[in-house]
Amino acid sequence: MSPGYHWITVGAGQHAFLRRVFASLGVRRLRVFIESSVAAVNFDRAHAGGLVMALGECSGRTVAIVWSDFRVDTGCFNHANSRRFSAFLRHLRRKDGEGPPLLYVVSSAGVSLMQGRALFVDAFQIWPELRAYASEHLVLTCAVGKCLGLAAVLFGLGHYRMAVTGRTHVNLTGPEVIQLFFGEGVDFERQAAAEAIHEHNDLVHELVPTVEAAFDRWKGLLAPRPLAPRAAHETDAATAELLGSFLDGPPQELVPGWCESLRLFLGTRRGRPLGILINPPRRSNNLITVRTLEKYAAGLDLFAAMRVPIVSFLDSPGVDPRIDQSNANNIRKMLWVGGKIIDYPHGSMGVVIGRCFGGASTLCIPKIFGARRALALRGSVVGVMQKEIIDKVLGQSPRLREQWRRAAAAQGPGLEDLLESGALDAVIDPDELPGEIDRLLAPRDGPSRRRRPLGGRDAASRARKRAT
Repeated sequence: MSPGYHWITVGAGQHAFLRRVFASLGVRRLRVFIESSVAAVNFDRAHAGGLVMALGECSGRTVAIVWSDFRVDTGCFNHANSRRFSAFLRHLRRKDGEGPPLLYVVSSAGVSLMQGRALFVDAFQIWPELRAYASEHLVLTCAVGKCLGLAAVLFGLGHYRMAVTGRTHVNLTGPEVIQLFFGEGVDFERQAAAEAIHEHNDLVHELVPTVEAAFDRWKGLLAPRPLAPRAAHETDAATAELLGSFLDGPPQELVPGWCESLRLFLGTRRGRPLGILINPPRRSNNLITVRTLEKYAAGLDLFAAMRVPIVSFLDSPGVDPRIDQSNANNIRKMLWVGGKIIDYPHGSMGVVIGRCFGGASTLCIPKIFGARRALALRGSVVGVMQKEIIDKVLGQSPRLREQWRRAAAAQGPGLEDLLESGALDAVIDPDELPGEIDRLLAPRDGPSRRRRPLGGRDAASRARKRAT
């Protein structure tokens, strides 16, 4: 136990301010982490200092809960609750080397103005502590109400980030400061709303109507299982048919929205969880945009934290080359996502299910990027670029076009050249896909591929020390 802190047991119904925690989790008791000076008999929300930290049982496993209480000093970070938050995270990391998933409801006006600049040392210490925890354990966050300053930064460290609609604002400062410096014409309520953020950047993965809905989503991530058909998200017929051919039942869709060229799902095959990244099949406009890459990265981060194998289904004409996408940093985004694919440590497989052209091929997880299996459905088309486009590009040079046509003649529709080179393991029919998924999910004799922890050099050092 960290010096200066202890655990107290709190039962359902003992404290009104914890009622929503108990109702959302469906637990009977919590073990609350609090200063040693606070006894169970006099514990209340004031003693929690606007930040409750506890362990409880959810979906059959122990989870850590951090819950902001905005009613206590607007949930601000002060010396006491900041030090306790850091100590809580350090204690969980030391526990048998296996910390529990962390569920963090974020509702805070940020760092307290009342305690002066010296507070920054304690408050900002939470950042590296939470980052280190997230490098090794699943962290799920939900913003509700005001999520400002440091609270917004900590919210962004979650592997899956939700925000409650209609009442949540996320920004580095509040409306008063914005209007003081930038004028009364700034519409903070609209521009900092969770709905606007969800539309414009990758900070908010999903909008939910209530905190309770966020916990329902979290329960589904902690214990993946097929959804009832009526609870499944709308899925186009081609996608539903493909996924239905090998999953136990309708999967959960993750990061709904953002873009139409990629969908993310968490499903199960023979009871084992599986992460799925898929371009909707037979959809002509599946160009890979910056938004597509951001969504792909969100899926990789979550699935890596959950330690589940992944399969990527690709049907794309390529990466969007337009200047607006270049200005939006698409090349750096490609490198960012490519690095996540290369480092993915929990088993991956790529399947071409239609078109696979140019840089989009990297999202199909090629063998050179670490895929256990690289496959193509029969009839798929793979190339640097579509043949018709190459013919037009080389139209002014008969010599080059003839060279291209000779090379193209060796690239048969059966993809034999890719099979011979080892770039593809097999060209399969749809009814062979379930067996290939089973092969991906089968236990492997050797150790899994090592991956540098997301926390960077310090986290990597800690991982090496544990290994020795």
